[in-house]
Formats: sequence, C-alpha cells, structure tokens
Amino acid sequence: MDHSPQRTRAQSEVLGFVLLVGMVAVAVTTIVVIGGGAMDDLTEASNAENAEIMMSQFDSQVSAVSLGDSDRQSFTFSGDGSASVDEGAGTITVTQIGCGSCSQEILHTHLGAVKYMTGSTTVAYQGGGVWRTDGQHTRMVSPPEFHYTWRNDPSSNPTLTFPVVSITGSEPLSGPATISKTNSKSLFPGDDAAQTNPLSSGSIEVVIQSEYYEGWATYFEERTSAESVDVDDEKQLVTVILSVPNKSREVADGIATADPTLKIQGSGGVDSYDSSVGSYAATKGEEGSVFVGNGLKYSGGSTIKGDMRINGDFDAGGGIDVTGRLIVNGDVTFGGGSKIDNEVIADGDLTFYGNSINAPVTIAGDIYTKGGSNVNGEITAGGDFDWDGNSINDNVYLGGAFNPKSWNEPPAGTVHEHYAALDLSAVDEAADLTPPEMTAIDPTIEARVDAYRATNDNTGSDASRIEAGHCADGYSSCTLTAGTYYFDDFELQNDDITFDTSDGPIYIAVDGEVSSTGSASVQITGSDRVHLYTTGDTKVTSGTTWKSDDSRGDHLWLYGSSSSTVKISGGATFYGVVYAPSNEDITVTGGSDVYGALVGSASKVTGDSAVHYDIVLKDQKPDLVGGGGVPLTYLHISHNEVVVKNAN
Repeated sequence: MDHSPQRTRAQSEVLGFVLLVGMVAVAVTTIVVIGGGAMDDLTEASNAENAEIMMSQFDSQVSAVSLGDSDRQSFTFSGDGSASVDEGAGTITVTQIGCGSCSQEILHTHLGAVKYMTGSTTVAYQGGGVWRTDGQHTRMVSPPEFHYTWRNDPSSNPTLTFPVVSITGSEPLSGPATISKTNSKSLFPGDDAAQTNPLSSGSIEVVIQSEYYEGWATYFEERTSAESVDVDDEKQLVTVILSVPNKSREVADGIATADPTLKIQGSGGVDSYDSSVGSYAATKGEEGSVFVGNGLKYSGGSTIKGDMRINGDFDAGGGIDVTGRLIVNGDVTFGGGSKIDNEVIADGDLTFYGNSINAPVTIAGDIYTKGGSNVNGEITAGGDFDWDGNSINDNVYLGGAFNPKSWNEPPAGTVHEHYAALDLSAVDEAADLTPPEMTAIDPTIEARVDAYRATNDNTGSDASRIEAGHCADGYSSCTLTAGTYYFDDFELQNDDITFDTSDGPIYIAVDGEVSSTGSASVQITGSDRVHLYTTGDTKVTSGTTWKSDDSRGDHLWLYGSSSSTVKISGGATFYGVVYAPSNEDITVTGGSDVYGALVGSASKVTGDSAVHYDIVLKDQKPDLVGGGGVPLTYLHISHNEVVVKNAN
C-alpha cells in the first residue's frame, strides 16, 4: 500500500471537498426550510388581510340590502380561502326589564354568520359587523349596527338604535353569490302601549352569544362603558345593560321637601358650609336654603340661614327667622315674632302681625298688617294695603289704595296709590318657581336590588362579616372597596365600617332596612361616591357617625323608596345626602347633625338638630340610572333577515 505524502495529501483534499459540499447543502436546506416557513407566514398574513378587505366590502353590500333601498346585491368571494353560511352561529336576545308590566322580551333570534376561512384565520360577517379570529382570540374589523349616542348633559336624550341583521342561506358558497332581504320588521317602538318612547322606567338588556363574543364585548365597552358590560367566557356570552334614568335635578338646597308641615325648631336650624375649601367650622355660611314644593304651614321658631322658596301658600304661624330671600308662589301669613332680613316676593297676598321685614317687599295681591309690625324696605303691591302697624321706613307703591287704620308714626317715605308705573316684574320669580323634583325613585331602587342580587362583588369581600356583625366587639373593622354589593339588611351595632372609594365608586343595594346603633362608625375614604339604595327604612341613632374624608357632604348618597322613612336621631352625625323623594318621612331630631342635604318628605328638624348644606352639591345629581349601566331614554330596535346563497 502506498503511504506516500502525495497520496495522503490528495485524499485530504477530496475529503475536505466532500465536507464543504455537505455543509453548503445543509445550509441551503436550512435556508430553504426557514425561508419557506417565513414566506408561508407572509402569504397567510397577506391572505388574512385581503380577507378582511373583502368581508368589509361584503358588509357594505349586506347593509345596502338590509338597511338601504337595494332589494338584491351580487358578490363574488375571491382568493384561496373558502366561504360558507352558518345559520346557527350566535344568538341575540333583547329584553325590557325592571319596569313592572312593561317587562318583555323584544327579540330573540339567531344571528347567523358568513365565514371566510383562509389558513388558520377566519374572517366573519355577523350582526352587521366583521370579526377576525384565530380560534383563540377575536377582534373587530368593522363595527356592528349598534348605535348608542349620549352627551353627558341635562339636555341630552341617550338613544340606542340597533337594526339587528340575521343571516340565512346555503353553504358552502362558491363563485358569485346573491344577497337579498326576506323580511324586515320594526320591533320597538311598537303598537303596544308599553312599547313607546321616551322610556319611562326599567332597563334594556342586550345579550349576545357568539364565538366572536370578545369582539362584541370590546365594541360594547367602547360605545357604552366597561361597567355596562358583563362577559361570560365559558358560555361565550356578552351582556350590555342600558337603564332609564329617573327624573332628577341638582341638589340645590339644604332641605328640599314636599311636606306641607315642615317643622324646624331649636338652636340648630339650617345653614351651609363648603367642603371643597375646608371644614364646617372653617367655612360656615348662609347658603342653607329650604325649598318646599307643596305649600307650607310652618311651626318652629328656628333660623334659616339662606333663602326659603315655597311653591304654594306659606303660613308661618310659629314665627320664623330667614336671613336670605323669601320667595312664595302663593299667599304669605306671618305669625308673631317672624323676621325676614332680605327680600320678600310673593305671587299672592301678604298678611303679617308683629313682624319685622328688613328688605324690599314685592307682592302681587293685597297686604294686611296688624300689631307692631315694622317694614324697613320699599313696598310694592298689586292691590290694596291695609296698614295697622308701627313703622314704614321707605316708599310704598300700590296698584290699589292705601288704607291706614292707625300708626305710631306716618310712613317715612311716599305712598303712591293707583300707581300707573307699578313694577311687579319681581313676582315672576315666584310665579315661575320650579318645585323640587319629587318623583319617586322606586324603579331605580328595585332595578338596583334585582341587578345586585343577581351579580355582585360580595364573594371575597367583607360583606359576609358585615352581615354577621363581625366588625366590632373583638373583631377587626370591615372594609368594602370599589364594586357592587347586595344585602338583605344592612344593620350595624357598634360595628366599624370603612367604604374605600380610592379605586372607584361603591354601589350597595339593600332589600330591607339600614340601621346603625350603639357606637357604630362608618367612614368614607377616597375621592369617589358611595351609593346606598334601600327598599326599607333607615335609622341612624344613638350617637353613631357616618363621616367622610375632608368633611365632604357629597361622598355618601342614601336613596329611599316611596314607602320608606329616614330617622336620624339621638345625637347622630351624618355626612351625606338623603335622597328619598316622595317617601313617607324624614326626621332629624335629638341634637343630630346632617352635613349635606335632605331631599324627600322632611317633616322635622328639631331638638337643636341642624342641617348644614354642603354647597359643593349645587352642581351634583343623584345616580338614578335604574339597573346600572349607561342611561337610555329612546330605543329603536328592528329585525332584518337576509339570505345569502350561490347565484347558480
């Protein structure tokens, strides 16, 4: 055998060449495999994007048939994918709930879908929208025909227009296809008396069951709010709630009541403060107005440090001290000892005995006086003036005659009888009084109770400890954070509760009574609100305290039904708003203090108790959207059936 260096060198060169060729082959194969996979990915992505464009065009043509003037359209599905109709794909249910006899199912039907599949991607038309899914996640390509409009201002009418489109037809689709309408029907408003706009109460619930539910949910959240939408991943369900708001207005008064026998007595009375600036002690003022919407027979003797407005006749038999303006849409009668330090305006007659009015008086009718009365301001009256008092220290302008019975001294000013240039324009303010909104809010409370009983955040929270009374007497204090909660009763006895709104508002529905006794303490922390809706009575007694950070009177809102009573007594302290229009009764007694406002049938603030109106409430409204979710006043629902099938 030849082992010469030349032969060994030749063998090495051949072996090196073979190895080099092998390495190049492996590299080329790797490049081809990797490059081929990348090209496949690019091709699939391109096909999916083309499918989105094509299905968006299909969406436009379906809309032209289902909602437009076209009876028929043609469409060709192109590309390497496959198209088909799935009549059973998804359902929609639209229900009117929480409104008593008007509760009804408006629509329940299959949505159907036209699906275009390319590679691992499906792009589908359903319900007026186009959706793309990879089998695990779905996103919206173009929106469905769900149109919700609302501006957050008092003049806005929140409206939902939802022309539901259902798809039927043959499968699979190949080549040219036809799109035609088989039926179209308006469902709401309808012929039934309960199917009218504007909606008066209750909620509208829209439920979509679909494999594309994620996309539907995202769109609903964008158009309404995340709080309005509930998602069930296991059942592929998405639910959106829209609720009819009860009538309301800003909380503009310390006390707004329809009770014609309001009694305010003792050293407390009504005044104001501004929690946006500081505590009550630091910002105490005279803007604690009182508005009575149904006439008033007053007995008391306390001080109203602010305006008093009464829509109806006013009889202050027990005397009253008002530091602000008194505006009455009716007759006014003052008993002995009354004192008014600002304007008196009445669209009626004025009768007063032994009183002092220290400001201008404008009366639409006649004036009658007797016994030691004093007027230290200009008097204007549309009728006669029968004078039997002590002093008039300004001019008198009358549409009728001046009839003096006796006086200690003549009027200091000039009396103008049958005055041709009589100016009674100030009376318009009394005649145009808009009474406090006293529509009962029972539909809101019932809807909240039903909604929160069904779905709430009780699990994993301190709600069960509160129900068991395990927030005191050896137990640690209890805390509820942002969310919704339900209780059969909310009874606190020596319990220590914190409502922490740092991460958002707290909503509580109670299908029963609310009470706090003993040394019970409720503290609201954070900058958001606590809304407590109760079907039963409320008792805050025995020195218990409901307070909020920074002395805010707008962070706690207690809502009561028309059959409820609210009693704050025994030296209790309550920071918040009692909002119970048309309820049975609201009383504040026994040296108790309310820092906020009372809206409802307030009958007594006595025993040196007081209402301290927090003026931050002037621009705030209660949360009266019935079953939660976004507000809704007008609803338009139609069902439009479209058939898609092969052209030949």
